[in-house]
Formats: sequence, structure tokens, C-alpha cells
Amino acid sequence: MNLNISYNWLKEYLATKKSAHEFAKEISLCGPSVDFITEKKVNFEKVVVGQILELERHPDANKLNVCKVNIGKEILTIICGAPNIKIGQKVPVVLVGGKVGDIQVTKAKIRGRESFGMMCSQKELGISDEHAGIYILPDYVEIGLPLEKIIPLQDYIFDLEITSNRPDAMSIIGVAREASAIMAEKFLYKEPTPNLKIYKNVKLSVSIKEPSHCPRYQAVVMTDIKVDSSPLWVQQRLLSAGLRPINNLVDITNYILLEFGQPIHVFDYEKLQGREIIVRLAKKGEKILALDGKIYELNPENLVIADSKNPVAVAGVMGGESSAAHSETKIIVFEAANFDPVSVRKTARVLNLHSDSSNLFEKDLSPEGTYPALLRAIELTGELAGGKLASKIFDVKNYKEKKREIKLAVENVNKILGIELKKDKVKSILEGLGFKVSESAKIMAVSVPWWRDKDIEGEHDLIEEVARIYGYHKLPSHLPAGEIPINYSAGKEFLIEDKTKDILAGLGFAENYNYSFISEKLIKNCLLNINDHIKISNPLNLDFEYMRTTLIAGILQAVEENESNFEKIKIFELSGVYIKKENDLPDETMNLCLVLAGSNKEEAYFELKGALIGLFKRLNIADYDFKAVEGGGYWQKNQVLEIKAGGNSVGKIGSINQEILYLFGLKKSVAAAEIDFAKLMAAIKTSPTYTPLPKFPGLDLDLSMEIDQSVPYADIVSSVKELDPLIKDILFLSQYRGEKVADGKKAVAIRVVYLDENKTLKLEEAQSIHHRVVEELKKRYNIKVR
Repeated sequence: MNLNISYNWLKEYLATKKSAHEFAKEISLCGPSVDFITEKKVNFEKVVVGQILELERHPDANKLNVCKVNIGKEILTIICGAPNIKIGQKVPVVLVGGKVGDIQVTKAKIRGRESFGMMCSQKELGISDEHAGIYILPDYVEIGLPLEKIIPLQDYIFDLEITSNRPDAMSIIGVAREASAIMAEKFLYKEPTPNLKIYKNVKLSVSIKEPSHCPRYQAVVMTDIKVDSSPLWVQQRLLSAGLRPINNLVDITNYILLEFGQPIHVFDYEKLQGREIIVRLAKKGEKILALDGKIYELNPENLVIADSKNPVAVAGVMGGESSAAHSETKIIVFEAANFDPVSVRKTARVLNLHSDSSNLFEKDLSPEGTYPALLRAIELTGELAGGKLASKIFDVKNYKEKKREIKLAVENVNKILGIELKKDKVKSILEGLGFKVSESAKIMAVSVPWWRDKDIEGEHDLIEEVARIYGYHKLPSHLPAGEIPINYSAGKEFLIEDKTKDILAGLGFAENYNYSFISEKLIKNCLLNINDHIKISNPLNLDFEYMRTTLIAGILQAVEENESNFEKIKIFELSGVYIKKENDLPDETMNLCLVLAGSNKEEAYFELKGALIGLFKRLNIADYDFKAVEGGGYWQKNQVLEIKAGGNSVGKIGSINQEILYLFGLKKSVAAAEIDFAKLMAAIKTSPTYTPLPKFPGLDLDLSMEIDQSVPYADIVSSVKELDPLIKDILFLSQYRGEKVADGKKAVAIRVVYLDENKTLKLEEAQSIHHRVVEELKKRYNIKVR
């Protein structure tokens, strides 16, 4: 929520000599942030107070008036077309030779009549954006005085952004309290002390029919009211906040809204039927003419303020026109209440009727805030409208006062913030914010003030308050070193699932989502046994007739649907499958399925295998292996590897057989991997295993060979690795089929890494082992060295 705050007004509650920009900088670091600063200054010359003595229509212009205006020393003739001027009004007059903004005022002849000056609007004076008519000044101002002497124009307006959980800071007093704590300057607020002597008793009754919707309702009657324009200092403060002055009664309610952050409302006492105020739910079909001039139809969920017959206000949202104070009002009723935030929010949305009051009530105000606001209303009404008390202060409560006390250990403050604050510093910060602190040897007992009873719930909130007032910018910061270990003690599965998805997304795979139900057609297309699947007794349709036992079926369907749109498809799904059990509920297991579809079968397979290895490394799985198996089912025979991780079989990777591709109507070759994710998780380590760098350099020797196409690459690796302990790694370089390679053969290039951890390995030693590697591969697979 954004709030416009006058710096001059703020300084009435804060003893500060800081410049506006210094103030904005400091409060933004530790409290509400200042988005903009607008400087208000005198933007006119030779403007004085004048009074309209005569008013007659211009003989040659229907929309113009010829006015006689007394400016003290003389009476001027001024021609004006504003619709709101009347005889007797006091107005700002720009004299000949003066200016407002960029307008230079000279003697002029308008339709044959001379004009010696100009009456001006608030916008022309630079006071506000109001330009519908001439600015009408209060009657008490003295004729002839320069305008800058009676209007405090020099000011700075802060546009403050205040978070929704801090309604206590959505006011002049709230911001001043925050600034006092942040800047260690004196907070000058004192509770209002109006004269509460009852001048005469006037009948009024107050009752609450819906206590859960209205925790507190306070009201008071005041008599001898004189409705008039507000003093200029009140008008100027309202204008600085973007509010239009109306009359002293309405302006008092708006003034207190800005000053205290507590909405109040004023009723014309004579218009309250039965002299009653009843807080109740609206009756079906009831209507109210609101102050915005619109009629709203209410429903039984809307809370209203009513007299003995009809609603007179929509509670917490807006007053009604039928009970509004007007120029002839003599007796008023002030209301200061607290309403349930949910009720106000629902009513405002249903009626599409929002106001400054509803915006505040929706933030959940404390019921303790009504009393000081009502005292201030009594005080200002006596000062500005001559009002006198005509009843007791009615106070109907439906809540228990919260006196929350929280234990705070300074040790915990320092531990969490990473600093060393002394107990006295912590205490002074909290007391500056209005908390009461009593202390023992190590623990502080902190009493929460009423204006913070909605958002301060525990020790963590108090530590946050200390941190922000101390200054987040002063807290030490250190970049983490190495990989941050994941705490798998709670929610292990979810953390690993999220990390796996992030890794695969980083490897270029898109996540696929499928229903857990599949059709009989999909089961048959994957050459699966339909009797292994659980049939749904009441399927939505034939596409959702069985529970899936594999992710392959759904993910191949996704490939078929997207094949024409992409040259290469890389997708994965991490979800549940359902394994049938006789006379029992099925086993639900989490599976991970990766699919890569492309025009070249080998490229698709090797790229998918590389992505799988990348996933294992990122998940800190060091002990993984691939072993050739026969295949079958939806796997292509002799093109399937069993995946092992942590010494256990976790799944398979290979090519999808041609028959399956045909049944799905796929033209691309498809490589897939399907993994039992629960088994994979058992092999995952929370952080990588540290392996020191070798002290001595190794040697790399390459080998290019022709070998039967039926020999899996994994068999080549295992055959080479077991030959000698100095063989540390085998790296894949390339594979080729085509010209200059015999039918049934493939050209494979590998790099063998040799390393002795105890000494520098000589080339002759590595070559000797390399010769044994070649001979072993010739013996096992009849390779031909290229």
C-alpha cells in the first residue's frame, strides 16, 4: 500500500532536523521505502486574499461574470468564468504584474470589459490537481494578506510503500514511530486529552447483533456543531495526501484516517431513526444510497450500520447519503469501530465498492486503535466546529485484550544474525518500537504493544525487528564455499525430485505430464500384457480405462503428437506407476523416464546415455555402470543396457524397437531410459566425494578399431578396465558406420587413460599395457586396428 506523507506534518511527531532526502534515505534502509519525493513550494507571485463583493453576468458573454473584488487597499474589477463563485466568498487573487506557474497576469480586455487581475484554482496555484473551480478560502482569513503567509506551502511529500502486514505504519503517527526507532530520535506523540465533560445528555443506543463481525464499536454524540470550511492548515495536509477538502466534519474524519490510520465516520444525529445504532447483517433485498451517489443492493452476508429502520452505512466500507452530515447539521454522532477483515473484504468485492477505510480494515486493524482516534475526533471537533460532548463514550467490546509476552534470548539474536549485539542495544531497539522489555540474566520478556498484536507472534519476529532497525546493510555477508549440502532429513524424496527435474531441464529436456490412466490401445501398442494392469471400474472414458505400469506408453504418445513440430524431441517424466498385486492394493512406485527422438538411432542413443551420465554425476552417484542385456518387449534386442547404481540394478536404457515405433506411427528413431526412482535415490549422496588431484601426471593413448556391430560399447569398456590397475579411465571418442567399414562392422575410437599414483608413468610402460589391451580385444572380439 502506498501512502503520501507530508514531512511538515510528520515532524510534529518526530524531533528531527534531517533534510527530507536524508530522512528518506535512512527510513528506506530499515523501514518503509520512499519511492518518490515531491517538493512543494510557492509557485506564484503577488497573490493576495480577496473577497467578492458584487457579481453580474457579462453583457456579451453568457459564461463570464464581472466581479467586484475587495483586496483590502482597493476594489478590483475581475472577469471570471468559474461556475462556483458567489458573493461574499474569499478567494486568491493574482494582481496585475504577478504570476501563477508560467502564467503572467496583465491588465486585459475581455469582450469589451477590462479585467484587473485573476482569481485562480488550486491547480493554478500548484496546491493540488483540483481545477474544477476557483479555490474558495475560509471566512476567517484576512483580506489583503499575501497568500504564502496563510498557506504553509513549503513542504516535501513522501510517497511511501508500506507492506500489507504493517497497517500500524499506514499513518503519520505510525511512520513517525518507525522513524523514531530507526533514527534514534524522540517520538513526540501524546494521546489526545479533549474535554470530556458532558455538556448535555442526548439519547442514543448502540447494539451489536453480530459480535464476530464487529469486535469493538465506539460512538459519541456531539452538539452545537457549526459546519464550515476547514482551516487552511487542515486543507493543505489533506491536499498533500491527495484528498479533497469538503467541510470541517468530513475533513476531520479524513484527517484522523491519515494521522492515526483508523477510519472513523460521522452521522447526522437527527437522521438516525429511533436514535439507534445497530450493527447487523443486511436483510435480503435491502438497498443503500452510498456517499458515492450510487445505490447498492445488499445481501445477508454484508455487515451494515443501521438505525431502527434502514441501513445508514456499509460497515467498514462507506457511509450512506441518508445519514450524512450537511451544512445545516447541528448534532452529530462519531463512530470509531473495528470490523472483521474478511467480512469487509468480501463485502467490498461483492459490491465492487472500495474506499480508503475498507483498504485499512482489510489489513486487520487492532480494536485498541479506536479509542485514541475517537479522542482526537472529539478534540478537533471542539477546535474546528465548536462541538461539545452530548453523551458518554459508548464502548461495546466483543474481544479479549491481547497481552502477548514473548521470551527473547540475546544469544539467539546474535546466533541468527551473525553479529554480537549487547543486551542493552537489543532492549533499546525494541523499546524504541514501543515494546516493553523486562530482563533477567539471559532472557528478555518482551510485551507486544497493541498496534503490533497482529504481526508479532514469536521470537523470530522480534529478531527480525532487531535486524531491520540495526540495519540489514550492516549484517555480515559471506559467499558460500563449495556445493551447498542438501538436508535430506526431511522431505528427502521431494528435494531429490526437484533437483532431478532441474538437472534434466538444464540438459535440454522438457518435462512431460501424463494422466496415470491409459487406454487398452496404448497397452497393446507397447506389446504389454493387459492382464498386468488394473482396470478402473468407472473410467471417465475408454482412454482412461487402465492404471499404467510404465511411463513409456504415455511418453511415446507425446512424441507422436509432437514429432512433426520438432527435429529432435527430448522429454522426461517423473511420476508414479502402479504394479498389480493379487487381492491387495497395487504398489505405487516412482519412475523416471527419459526419451530422445531423432533421425539417427545411434546418435539418439548415445546422446541420451550421455545425458544420463551427466544426471548421475550431478546427483553425486559415483558408482554406476551399464551392462548389455538381451532386451525384448518394447526394447530393441541387443540394443539395451541394464543400468546399475550403488551396486543395484535401477533400470534400463536402449532403443525402442521398430514394431513399437510403427504401431505409434513414429518416423523418428527413439532412445529411452526407464529407472526405478526409489532405487536410484538409494545411490545418491548428499554431497560429492572429495578425491584429491593426482600427484603425478598420466598418459592418454588412443585406439581406433573395427569391431562387430553386435558388441556393445559397455563390453569394450569392461574388457579394457579389468586388464591392469594402471588403467584409470576409458573415454568414448567416436563411432562410425559406412564407407570403408565392412558390412556388419563399426569403427569405434576410444581413449585409454593410464596413471600411476606413486610415480611418473613412463611412455614405455603405458605402451606395454596398451599393447596388451589391443591383444585382449583381438582375442575377445577379433578387432582390426585402424
